[in-house]
Amino acid sequence: MSIQLTQTIKIQALRTSRVPNAIHPSYALHSSPTTLYLAATRSLPIRLLSPFSPSIVASYPLVSKTTEEYIAPHSLRFSNNEPNTFFAGSLNLISIFDINRNGEGPVERMPTVPSKRSSVVGGIGGVKGIVSAMGMSSDGVLAAGTFSRWVGLYDGYGRGGSIGAFQLQGGANIQEEGGGTGVTQVLWSADGRYLCVVERCSDGIGIWDVRGTGKRLAWLRGRRAETNQRMGVEVVGNEVWAGGLDGMVRVWHALGEKEGVIDPSWGFKAHDGNIPLEYGVRMKTLTEE
Repeated sequence: MSIQLTQTIKIQALRTSRVPNAIHPSYALHSSPTTLYLAATRSLPIRLLSPFSPSIVASYPLVSKTTEEYIAPHSLRFSNNEPNTFFAGSLNLISIFDINRNGEGPVERMPTVPSKRSSVVGGIGGVKGIVSAMGMSSDGVLAAGTFSRWVGLYDGYGRGGSIGAFQLQGGANIQEEGGGTGVTQVLWSADGRYLCVVERCSDGIGIWDVRGTGKRLAWLRGRRAETNQRMGVEVVGNEVWAGGLDGMVRVWHALGEKEGVIDPSWGFKAHDGNIPLEYGVRMKTLTEE
């Protein structure tokens, strides 16, 4: 007589620290030279890393011109058009770097607010606050969201001028208007017309018709993400997928085709924990406990 032993596998949420990062657009595991990603921590230069390299591939200092202290970016983003160019978002500033210039600072600094000597109201976009999220459309418009609930738009794959800015604050009932406490993600539709704006401490996702009316088209409610953590949201084809505090992944169909308040089309239970960006997932057997 033979005895078969089985193990029960369960998925648990594994918390990690929130470090601004960006994966190179040509990243492919079968080609180790392309496996590059950026990471930024406080009091250190921005680092270019690879899982196949035992040491730092390159580093890029972002230093304050007044205090000479390191500036800690809150968001990083590679260019869609120039894979050797990346953007770093910080307080009232977007810095542009060339990854080929190891040890050098930004090739360009783009303030998001006017200088004290500027007479132009609003400056470059007039977006004040920490640039906490960036996303680039297929036709080269860089969207930059801030913790102060502003979104600025820049053409020329982020190297051109400002083409607009808007504030997310709505009416008197902030929850009814889809309010949150700061932008954590900005994601474009495939055609570059609609912008999904994700906030912390918010139950939904705002869909903005950037190319058409320039106003909010829809509100995807029921995300279940009333937390300061950065909860994961992705655009998949013409659908929006979002994780919630209850371990559910909810899906909204037909991005940009409907107006008003929209409930999820469907969803599924991923696990018993929450699904924020700061969490990885690990497999653990019961015999390890």
